[in-house]
Amino acid sequence: MTQTVPDVIVRYYQLTAEPDVDAFVGCFTDDAIVADEDRTYEGPAAIRAWRERTAAEFDYRAIPEAVAEEAGGNLVVTTLVTGTFPGSPVRLRHRFTLRDGLIGALDIRP
Repeated sequence: MTQTVPDVIVRYYQLTAEPDVDAFVGCFTDDAIVADEDRTYEGPAAIRAWRERTAAEFDYRAIPEAVAEEAGGNLVVTTLVTGTFPGSPVRLRHRFTLRDGLIGALDIRP
């Protein structure tokens, strides 16, 4: 990434390559919502299950390439994702909504 981004987003990307699910879930608010692959995950238990399922199904790396701020303060990070999943590699847009220094919402789309 070419510009400074909030620490929680840096941690999110670092933790996608780590087995520490507790730390990963700790990046999100208690009422966070994640939208990924046409599914929605709300709250810590659902986000934990999403992370555990994804990590069990695929070996992958998420490499942030660019970041842009949208009106309203959301940050969109263009991410190169490579791994053992159909269609790899793929560029995805991660739209982060931050609240109180944590991720309040994450929307992942092509």
